[in-house]
Amino acid sequence: MPGKISDNRTTTAESLHAVEEETAAGARRIVATYSRDFLDGVTLMCMLGVEPSGLRYSKVSAEHEESQPKKAAKRTRKAPAKKAAKKTTAKKTTKKTTAKKTTKKS
Repeated sequence: MPGKISDNRTTTAESLHAVEEETAAGARRIVATYSRDFLDGVTLMCMLGVEPSGLRYSKVSAEHEESQPKKAAKRTRKAPAKKAAKKTTAKKTTKKTTAKKTTKKS
């Protein structure tokens, strides 16, 4: 029978929380490096779940939409649907009439 294994290392919730915070901070730095603008960074952080406490995507996106100038809505015209042109090829029906040669047997 194997001997008893005792775990002398105790993991506390505080130590796990510290590691999670370090990882989240590193992830935030990477996201900030690769994001194009603030809204992009917030979007990526919220998607990854590493956003700082108190940051809410819905508030940031609403503020961003308000700050953007209203653009005139462009109406895009759909190209008129082209009807499939039916190719009408007049088939010439030529009947080959083969004259039966009748040979008289004498």
